[in-house]
Amino acid sequence: MNLCASLTYKLFLWSVLFLYGTKLISQNNIVPPPKFVVDSIIIKGNKKTRHGIIMREINFRVNDSLTEIELKEKCLRSQQNLMNTSLFVHDTVSYTIDAASRRVSILISVHERWYFWPSLILQIQDRNFNAWWDQENHNLNRLNYGIGFTLYNILGLNQTLTLVARKGYTEQYGAGYRIPYINKKKTVGLTAGFNFYRNNQIWYKTADNGLVYFTNNTGYVRTESEAKLGITYRHKIYGRNSFEVFLKSSSINDTVTNLNDNYFSSKQTFVQYFSLQYRFSYDTRDYKPYALKGHVFDLALVKDGVGVLQNETPNNFYAFASFKHHFKMGNRWYMMNSVKGRFMPQYVPMYYFNRALGFTELVRGYEYYVVDGQNYGLMKSNIRYQIIKPKTYRLPIDAMKKFTTFSFSLYAGPFIDAGYVVDNSFGKLNPLSNQLLVGGGIGIDFVTYYDYVLRTEFSINKMGQPGIYLHFNAPL
Repeated sequence: MNLCASLTYKLFLWSVLFLYGTKLISQNNIVPPPKFVVDSIIIKGNKKTRHGIIMREINFRVNDSLTEIELKEKCLRSQQNLMNTSLFVHDTVSYTIDAASRRVSILISVHERWYFWPSLILQIQDRNFNAWWDQENHNLNRLNYGIGFTLYNILGLNQTLTLVARKGYTEQYGAGYRIPYINKKKTVGLTAGFNFYRNNQIWYKTADNGLVYFTNNTGYVRTESEAKLGITYRHKIYGRNSFEVFLKSSSINDTVTNLNDNYFSSKQTFVQYFSLQYRFSYDTRDYKPYALKGHVFDLALVKDGVGVLQNETPNNFYAFASFKHHFKMGNRWYMMNSVKGRFMPQYVPMYYFNRALGFTELVRGYEYYVVDGQNYGLMKSNIRYQIIKPKTYRLPIDAMKKFTTFSFSLYAGPFIDAGYVVDNSFGKLNPLSNQLLVGGGIGIDFVTYYDYVLRTEFSINKMGQPGIYLHFNAPL
């Protein structure tokens, strides 16, 4: 028995040594792939955009030594980075290898967008298209209309200036400015803006997970203003930091406080406060408006009320985090998952700050509902089949080159969402708070140029209520 054990042990030991030795020999016999030196980088098509703005998105430089596999990966990634700047309707990053000298030339070809957009504003005020369409006569009083001007890529430096004058349901007058880089290293930028709003109708409470409105046809019910100044920091390509200081104020008609004495606090009709906001984002998605590969992590820390102003009633702090992951499952099949949530450990019970799901964030299938609360978690999962691959077309019209290059693609597939909202202040009035919400269905997404997405979904929620819903953004 001992002899058998000894022989077995020796046989095992010799087998391990043989396999390890074979691996070492095979590794020593592997010829490493040849590397090529980047000899030149040529940029074409940028009539306005500065070379430095384009090179900020390129993840290689002249004299870098790369294998052909690395070249392919970096060219594709750089091409995606350029599209994510929203400066171009189309771009290519290609290379040519001189095998004899082992040098490579890079060609970056871009097709710039139209950078000046005077626009007529016609917007639905409601939380989503279905919430507006479901109203009697699709109430035209709940539309916003006006004129806006957006000037992108000022001086070719990717600066943005926005002006807006809007009437309708929510009157708005405002201006915003963003410059991504103010230093030579192109790491530090600035943002600034001011907006003024007023309404003659607002919702003043949520009951049975629906908004309850108050209207004053002879005057304004709520008037708000917001001024901000911020600094951004982008060390490498994919990570961004921002710190912004806001000065916000809001005043309401005293009738609103009689209808809901917790709209602000202690029947206040006016609040003014500073808000400090820090945000971090790490984004490797291939195409931000409708990603198929890559991931993004976002973190926000917000402090409303810092005790600087007299009677600065709000004293809220919350943290928000989200993670989205997109990957290819197989030929034309893609998977998209996201998880996000908000935690508010410090909160002065005001209805004004108690918004959670039902607005920009929601469980699909609950488009008609509002679920208020302080803390929430939301998970979404999509499978998408690529019915039509992204295709780029050019029309032979020289006079309108900015608009004659366009692309589109089509996707469809199932999805499922789950969410939970914690409301310790007003939850008794809204039965969908403090319980698990689940919804699912199937959707079809049309993606076209200038970052437009049209999404149609058939959903059903946990109450067994079906619906067909229309959205104008990506599902995650």
